[in-house]
Amino acid sequence: MKKTACLLALLLGWVWGCAPAQQPTLNLFFTSDIEGVFWPRPEPRYGNEVTGGLSVLKSFLDKQTLPFILLEGGNWYAQTPEGTLTKGEYFNETASSLPYSARLFTEKDLLYGWGALSHIVKDSPAPFVLANVTLSNGKLPAGMRAWLLEETAGIKVGVFGLVSRHGMKGKQRLGGLKIHDEIESAQKAVQLLREKGAQVVVLISALGTPDDKEAITDSRLAEEVPGIDIIVSANLGRQEAESIRVGKTWIVYPGSKLDSVGQMRLFFNKNKELSKAEFEDVVLYRRDFGEDAHVADLTANLRRSTRGQMNRFVGKMDQALQGDLNAESALGNFAADCLRKWAKTDVAILNSDSLREALPAGEITQYDLYRLYPYADHVTYLTMKGDILLSALEAGLDEKDHFPQISGLKVRYNPNAATGKKILAVSVNGVPLSPKATYKVAVTDYMLAGGAGHDGFIDSLEFKNTQVEMRTILRLCLSGKNTTPKPEINRWRTAK
Repeated sequence: MKKTACLLALLLGWVWGCAPAQQPTLNLFFTSDIEGVFWPRPEPRYGNEVTGGLSVLKSFLDKQTLPFILLEGGNWYAQTPEGTLTKGEYFNETASSLPYSARLFTEKDLLYGWGALSHIVKDSPAPFVLANVTLSNGKLPAGMRAWLLEETAGIKVGVFGLVSRHGMKGKQRLGGLKIHDEIESAQKAVQLLREKGAQVVVLISALGTPDDKEAITDSRLAEEVPGIDIIVSANLGRQEAESIRVGKTWIVYPGSKLDSVGQMRLFFNKNKELSKAEFEDVVLYRRDFGEDAHVADLTANLRRSTRGQMNRFVGKMDQALQGDLNAESALGNFAADCLRKWAKTDVAILNSDSLREALPAGEITQYDLYRLYPYADHVTYLTMKGDILLSALEAGLDEKDHFPQISGLKVRYNPNAATGKKILAVSVNGVPLSPKATYKVAVTDYMLAGGAGHDGFIDSLEFKNTQVEMRTILRLCLSGKNTTPKPEINRWRTAK
């Protein structure tokens, strides 16, 4: 096993050491930062013993003799192709056989935006529990709860979750989500759960890490919000389990990649008051716990399916195409050309931040496209006046990491000029842009919603969402070609 951290008595009204010997009343199990590694595998840290995975976790839980509650802390798909290609949906399918009581998502689970995540939340076998997340109208999304009160072994356990406003800052793909103040939300949740009789209050937290100087951390929350017994920390992405105590609150982290499961043994006195807690990081050795056959089959089938998607041939590139977040790039020109050709518009514009990886030379697979454009953004048609198009281009020049990648346009500009006065001249397909003329423009719905760092496109005359993903356009652009040449450059030319 990993190192065991025995958490001394919680000292709630009596002295540990004078208490009679007890057996734990119930166990609290938790996972976090699975990061797409949801199958058993040889683990070098444990002498290449086969460890981890949802199938071994299920078998481990089936062997428990004491009542327990199982929680999940989010960040469940970001690291592996199997996790990424399913957009995290693998968890709903494979973990449906596990008795999770509550889940959390983190900003890392918003890789594909709220549009994709909302379906996972709605269809989840366990509710997502977040006290500081609502829709913009103040209502809770389908499949989400502000808190959970679960009675196990005669003990009422209150559970709520928090995500970091700082961590969500700049996440343009939040869609209609609103992130509320962490401390105020925690205070309300703790008060409500205690009023409803919770004898233990557990927070599943995706707040800032201890080395994050700007975000509210778990430690700060524990100091400012009394009444939280246990904070299950998530979103750290660290292999080793951790545990500390702040006042009367224990902050525990189970480690990442599901080679182990965090366990809190909870002890109560005759008045059902929490008297002691012990933390252990239990390594999920397959040799010790076996493997649930049903979950193992689900996992194997899902991995076979995603491997087939990963290796599917799409096309070829003559040479690698590199992107640039803050300048024109060959990759950006290629993607914008693909968009304009498919949309049959005068102009196409993409923001650089959406293009996350280079396209390699040679054969391109479906997985390469997921790495290039991991978002579920849809192509949207706009009808724009020339002056509005010019304003949107200007706005893009002032946004870090969102440099406009263009097709159908040639721009002469001074990057050192004042805001709003950088662009000196624009031509559309060789003709000078006219402020009063009308142009057909293709962008993504993400850009229309402000994802380019500004809302300049919202002033268009007309909008039409095609519901076709940008990644599909890139695949169509590459398919059926022996090779795809590098696009021409110098669409943005600097001048004084």
